Amino acid sequence: MEVKVLVKEKNVLELEFKGGDQSLAQMLAEKLNEDKSVEFAAYKVDHPLVALPRLIVRTKKGDPGKLVLEKLKEIKGEVADFRKQFMGIVK
Repeated sequence: MEVKVLVKEKNVLELEFKGGDQSLAQMLAEKLNEDKSVEFAAYKVDHPLVALPRLIVRTKKGDPGKLVLEKLKEIKGEVADFRKQFMGIVK
């Protein structure tokens, strides 16, 4: 998956995801909105067949890029836990 930075300002970050669907953008937006330092986080797809998903993050304080990386680590950990539990079920 390729990620393109569309906007990078002090408290605003907008990313575009190429080579995937909107799933990651949706998970990131949900995780980011749980954080108290986030003013706004959402994903947007202009058209489901031809447009690329975009993630928009606006923070009250802190670097939105670092926060996105932090939330990606959380998602990665949750997926690893799920995989471990699932593998225990299907073996």
